[in-house]
Amino acid sequence: MLVTDGAPSMTGKVNGLAARWSAVAPQLISLHCIVHQAVLCAKLSGALKTTMDSVMAIINFIRSTSSLQHRLFRMLLSEMSAEHHDLLLHNDVRWLSKGKALERFCGLREEIITFLRGSKQKKAETHLSRILDDNFMADACFMSDIFKHLNDLNLGLQGRDKTVIDLVEQMRAFQVKLDLFANDLSTGRMLHFPTLRKCISSPAQITDVMTDFIAMLKNNFAGRLDGLDLPTELAVFVRDPFTVAIEGDLSARAKKLVPSIDEGKFTLELVDMQSSVTMAQELSTNGPAMFWTDVNAHQFPNIKKVAIVMLSMFGSTYTCESSFSHMNSIKSNSRCSLTDHTLHQCLRIALTTYEPKVTALVQNKRCHFSH
Repeated sequence: MLVTDGAPSMTGKVNGLAARWSAVAPQLISLHCIVHQAVLCAKLSGALKTTMDSVMAIINFIRSTSSLQHRLFRMLLSEMSAEHHDLLLHNDVRWLSKGKALERFCGLREEIITFLRGSKQKKAETHLSRILDDNFMADACFMSDIFKHLNDLNLGLQGRDKTVIDLVEQMRAFQVKLDLFANDLSTGRMLHFPTLRKCISSPAQITDVMTDFIAMLKNNFAGRLDGLDLPTELAVFVRDPFTVAIEGDLSARAKKLVPSIDEGKFTLELVDMQSSVTMAQELSTNGPAMFWTDVNAHQFPNIKKVAIVMLSMFGSTYTCESSFSHMNSIKSNSRCSLTDHTLHQCLRIALTTYEPKVTALVQNKRCHFSH
């Protein structure tokens, strides 16, 4: 599987990396980064983009106009015993910052109003009129809630040991949640929009802009993730091979994924595995990843090959981000003579999931009393 960032040099049909790689490996599965697609699906436009720009203008006015003004605002928050100690900035490159900045802005609305009323600058009057506008704040609170859900999805896709099965399940679940969000707004209950519920006085203030944005999200997710369709039978097979139905197209789908397997032997091996009580207990105890690692490759070569191919498609975002974090810690100013080889070894130790059995190592150590 090849996951790209969607750049033409990566996805070009003739000279792109995916095309060149497919010429060598015809069975290659090429996908656009799932996390990146989730961000692109939620790109703002129209009235909501205008609202977001106004929110950032207010935040930048308070934080970036002068260090004195920023310091006075933080002192005001301290005096008013505010829930938060400062506003947050937003950058498009940092995908989670939009939701967090909106959440902090809505949470500090009263403190911002107090500060703007006390400011003598002309821009403060313009910003004050915006934040006192109920429609403006309703849109801001709506975006705060919906981007909170999008941030939860984003973080859920970046966890440790996430396989492609986990990622696809998360995306499918969020698409179902979007239907719930749309119904929540249409009925006016706002169960999934707590910030919006506190901001508006009646469901009549729910605008078409909000419902249209949810509809746009649904269409974008459905369109962009159309190629990310994973056979449900194979996902269930990897999760729990003891409950999957043998009669059906499971073997055909497995053959399509891994052409080298014997479809007939695959079915017979699955029957043998489902007849084993011991292996079922091992699955419940160790989990799918460890279970398939320990499966005897000589006894179950075909079904293990399919399971390993599925499990080897894993999300690498967590590993990549962890690598950068550990590298920044390792390459400190006091280690100026650190070589690339030593850095590589340090990163391997920092990122490995293996844990040394210190007690056993100490017990096996032979002490030389003559020294």
